[in-house]
Amino acid sequence: MKPAYIVSIVVALVVLAGIAYFAFPATPTPSPTTDTPSEQAQGKLDINAICEGALAYMTFPDGASAEAFVAECKEGKHPEVIERYKADMNLGDGAEI
Repeated sequence: MKPAYIVSIVVALVVLAGIAYFAFPATPTPSPTTDTPSEQAQGKLDINAICEGALAYMTFPDGASAEAFVAECKEGKHPEVIERYKADMNLGDGAEI
């Protein structure tokens, strides 16, 4: 092969690599937040969603037991579910039901 032919192929590959680099930029990494839970916006928690969501990490022998647990949770008999949700969501003590 002629050297000019090889050089033109290398130049074409470099140009294509440059186009690909600038056409598809890397996704920027999100900056870490410095908000503490007390500085974040606080809202009311949906007790229905929290109690029903607890079923995802709990086991019950039957559907009736699960429904009874959800009903008790909504009545406030299982505060550990609420505390776990707050801890998992990093909400702190300021969130209300």
